[in-house]
Amino acid sequence: MKRALGASAFLAAMSVGVFATAAEYPGWGDTGWVHTSRRECCNSAIAIAIDYSAQACVNSGGVPRPFRDGVQRGTCQLQWDQDAAGGMLYRCYGEATTWCR
Repeated sequence: MKRALGASAFLAAMSVGVFATAAEYPGWGDTGWVHTSRRECCNSAIAIAIDYSAQACVNSGGVPRPFRDGVQRGTCQLQWDQDAAGGMLYRCYGEATTWCR
């Protein structure tokens, strides 16, 4: 019984160490006003946010974990307006979080 409790305590301590070393680094991106599609605007804003998030991880001495299946994850909010000629302008704000190990 003591051996089983000791093994359980050891495994619990090891798992705490694993979780304590991982961290999340949020990043934000702003495209400014651009003549592009809403989709491209949001993709660009999320890509900027991912870059800032990954750089924050590297600056802390960590290594960014790649996204599963190469899929970008993040959120996007956008504003739109029209220029004098009637063309669409979009400004996108992206947010993304990179896991760091």
